[in-house]
Amino acid sequence: MVADALPGFFDLYGWRYERREPTVFRTGFAGDIGSWDIWVKVSDAFIVFLISPYAARDTDTHAGPVLLRALLQANHELNLAKLGIDDDLDICLSVEMPADGFTYVHFSDALTALAHYADDFKIRIDDAVAADVRDLKDRLGVA
Repeated sequence: MVADALPGFFDLYGWRYERREPTVFRTGFAGDIGSWDIWVKVSDAFIVFLISPYAARDTDTHAGPVLLRALLQANHELNLAKLGIDDDLDICLSVEMPADGFTYVHFSDALTALAHYADDFKIRIDDAVAADVRDLKDRLGVA
């Protein structure tokens, strides 16, 4: 099972981790822009590497047009990773890999992509969230 190989992959990559459940791991890193927790979840079909929440968002407001456009544009630029909104309505950054044939190279590529893109897109996504909040306040006449 892939989950049983992950501790060795983490050790080889040089990152500490916690095994939270038989198929759920937690790790993290500090980049140039911030620090993030990464959740690694293994299923029969996929291994999902996930930073969620990736960017802070006002939970009282829905994702607005500026954020949605920023997510779409970023996804066009991203390779291997994707930005989205998860079931809890948090902005997330993720990499999904097929479990079939999963190797250390895939593991390394997934963590490297998350670390790279987390720094590269954070300010852009935060700015989009702030623009939507300003727009909503303007439309509601709230200071």
